[in-house]
Amino acid sequence: MADVTAALPETIDLLHQGRPKAMGAHWFDGTIVDPGAESSMARLLEALGDRAPERILLTHIHFDHAGATGALVERFPDVEVWVHERGARHIVDPTRLVSSARAIYGDAFDGLWGRVVPVPEERLRVLSGGERIGPWRVAYTPGHAQHHVAYLHEDAGVAYTGDVTGVRIDGGPTVAPTPPPDIDVPAWHASLDLIAAWDPTALAFMHFGVATDPAEQIAAMHETLDRQAAAVRRGGVDALTAVVREWTTGRAGDAGRPTLDAMGDMTADEAGLRRYWGKVAERARPDGA
Repeated sequence: MADVTAALPETIDLLHQGRPKAMGAHWFDGTIVDPGAESSMARLLEALGDRAPERILLTHIHFDHAGATGALVERFPDVEVWVHERGARHIVDPTRLVSSARAIYGDAFDGLWGRVVPVPEERLRVLSGGERIGPWRVAYTPGHAQHHVAYLHEDAGVAYTGDVTGVRIDGGPTVAPTPPPDIDVPAWHASLDLIAAWDPTALAFMHFGVATDPAEQIAAMHETLDRQAAAVRRGGVDALTAVVREWTTGRAGDAGRPTLDAMGDMTADEAGLRRYWGKVAERARPDGA
């Protein structure tokens, strides 16, 4: 594999809502991975300058990762968009996705995410996982979302992992983002194992940046995912908040504070894990109970 420092992608800080290191798109080899929200697209275009992307790779279709995709296709009509088959229909017709999100965010939706523009179906490369396309290798990596994939650039050795390897800012330890509705803890562990088996030289992820200690980050994600899930089962949002605070600042001191701050109010993270535990309980009931 290539020298790691030469092979690292450019991280474009999207300065979402004016916050540094909240969201970061990655540029490498004519490719944008996870362009972010349309509300932050001006920052992305500024950083690209006169560079035109050949492809946009989506790890999943949450607005913070994929919201700008349609607007970028308007600007770069020849670009190809890669997306998992479970998310493809929502990229082509985002009506249902937007309607559900507006019910949650209300009047704040437009300021947070901006326009959500449909992507013409002919611009899509629909993935199922397991593909090898040029230097890119694709894996289906559910756990955070059922439409999540990760990408390995085999020449560079860098894995682009979306949210599956967690939220980690600067020197802080990684934390698992667990919003509803798709959290699946065993599937998430399996996805982490799959990425580890790639033996990447670095991880590139949206929140935030690039890490050159992938084995350590993946091991920490296994541990914190179980800690966070157990906290919600035991005591809800207060227990989750306490566990994440101890995990970040207890392990890393002041270096963990940015990661803790990035997680913010953990109500949604608690709701995702609570929904997961509800599904576990439902599966455990005898038929007809």
